[in-house]
Amino acid sequence: MKQLLSKPAYSLKDFRLLPGYTDENCGVQDVSLETRLCCQGDSYILLDLPFLSAAMQAVTDVKMATALAELGGVGVVPLGDSIEEQCGKVKNVKHCKAGFQTDIITFSPSQTLAEVKEVIEKTTFTTFPVTDTGIFHGKLLGIVTDKDFDPRYDLGLTVNARMKKKVQVGIEVEDLKEANRLMIQYGHGFLPILSREGTLQSVVFKKDLDKHIKYPHATVDAQKRLRVGAAVSTHPEDRERIQELVEIETDFLVLDSSDGFTVYQKRTIEWIKKKFEIPVIGGNVVTAHAFQMLADAGVDGVKVGIGIGSGCITQEVKATGRGQATAIMEVAEARDIYAKGNRYIPLIADGGINSPADIAIALAMGANTVMMGNFFARFSESPGRTHTIDGKMVKEYWMEGSLRAHNYRRYSLTGKRFFEEGINGFVPYVGSIYDFLPVSRKQLEATLSNTGASTIEDFHKLAVLELQSPLAQRDGQVHSMILADTLAEPLINVDKTIYN
Repeated sequence: MKQLLSKPAYSLKDFRLLPGYTDENCGVQDVSLETRLCCQGDSYILLDLPFLSAAMQAVTDVKMATALAELGGVGVVPLGDSIEEQCGKVKNVKHCKAGFQTDIITFSPSQTLAEVKEVIEKTTFTTFPVTDTGIFHGKLLGIVTDKDFDPRYDLGLTVNARMKKKVQVGIEVEDLKEANRLMIQYGHGFLPILSREGTLQSVVFKKDLDKHIKYPHATVDAQKRLRVGAAVSTHPEDRERIQELVEIETDFLVLDSSDGFTVYQKRTIEWIKKKFEIPVIGGNVVTAHAFQMLADAGVDGVKVGIGIGSGCITQEVKATGRGQATAIMEVAEARDIYAKGNRYIPLIADGGINSPADIAIALAMGANTVMMGNFFARFSESPGRTHTIDGKMVKEYWMEGSLRAHNYRRYSLTGKRFFEEGINGFVPYVGSIYDFLPVSRKQLEATLSNTGASTIEDFHKLAVLELQSPLAQRDGQVHSMILADTLAEPLINVDKTIYN
């Protein structure tokens, strides 16, 4: 028999936080936004900023995933690419801050400088080890850089003719601090690490040390490489994709599905957990029953939210979905009950988040992190092209369920049964994520401080949320003013553009 649930579902925008007592231990300077992204064995992958960029073609590529990881969050490379292309993007992100690098392009002395020039132009890398075999773990003979040859005259020469043969190195160095000390001592930006027999073991770059100083909140793995996730589907043909992503040490997998409460997701999670140790994030779900199924299957994190993305039309064409506030509250309660006798499974609020207030409410209700698409699509680091429409700069933005993306695997459809569950259009262009996200961090730190919380875990326990009437909501917005045409308008426009 059908069920009729008479209690309405609520949006994140229906609630506001009541101020709590701010003592000397929860001033804004004392707030930590460190949070759990997903389980990883007996521990967790941690983020210093609770933000994920959505696994969408219009949102996350190498630039976005790199920038977000440097700033403390993490990106998820979407499923729309071929296996080779998706793995290439993951490897490029993890290469950007690698500590001890063990997989960089290497030349043999007999190769030509024309080959070196071609690689430089294709990758923008400029420094390469030279080994006897041309393979990374060969015997180091020297290094060749873009400054060692003249591309106008030397391209016919071999690498051996121009490479530096006297190279200062580290021997059997395993501590990154020691490697950085040697690199600074030698005054170089590049330090090869060799075995006692002269075999190249790894390479350390000064630019990685510089990035660590510049981006102290960066999300990195045990080898100091930037973390990044990758989306996969539940379709059997993606098992090869999963295998490849595991082999290149992707940090976590995200099952890319509009509805995670399916036997297909259950079977995929069980298959992955049986064969690999990589963390798996499942979803999307909006009910306690769905969370329980994923938890029992062995999932390491759960995405919450269906049919509420800014360009999603799932609720219009299929009438399925739920208000995000209600979904998070129910799933978070189920998670907390499950955690009493089992492990704690972090939640990711995915969808319905358009403002700093939405982020705060989603976290207060029990989410550990938030995944956003529209929010990140507005930055210069997203893949969408920039246009000027009616004098305003905008960026292209399209849903994974749109005809443009044609990601039919996300919706458990075949190509013949595909229909649109999302639109494509534009979002306002607001500049670089490097300029904007530090402000978002400050806003969220201030919110936690105002509620008496110094951590997101405290926030879950101490937050007091109140349902707002339509008039109360209106009072909390800009009202009863005529916006100035000069000084105030640019600031107000930025706020309205981002948050409304």
